[in-house]
Amino acid sequence: MIYNKLSRKKYSRDDGWLAELVSSTHNDVPFTDVHSYLVVIKPDSFRAMHYHKTKKEWLALTSGKIKIVLENIKTKEQKSIVLDENSEEFNMIYVPPIISHVVKNIGRKNASLVVFSKTAEIPGDTIDYDMGV
Repeated sequence: MIYNKLSRKKYSRDDGWLAELVSSTHNDVPFTDVHSYLVVIKPDSFRAMHYHKTKKEWLALTSGKIKIVLENIKTKEQKSIVLDENSEEFNMIYVPPIISHVVKNIGRKNASLVVFSKTAEIPGDTIDYDMGV
């Protein structure tokens, strides 16, 4: 065998699309403790605006320019960070449970990022949360 093609469902929406990359829910990959999505966001669009009760996520920009706004739902403390593919450094952003987050594409082209977690989606764990942004 020269290669093995791993097909994934592409979830398209008006603001972009996402697809699972690796997950313990697939039997065709050797990953049992990581779950990841590739997320594409169109210019002037946003994704997420939710928090997780227990899930921890890591966000890694792969192209474009995004602004991530994070809010502690208990204290209402809010912070934001801009990630740009042209930056001198590369940063991954850790988002713990109970921190609401929204990712906005502030560039002129599609932005893409990979979202990592240790678990697949947990029913009832993702809670919509209006951050007013």
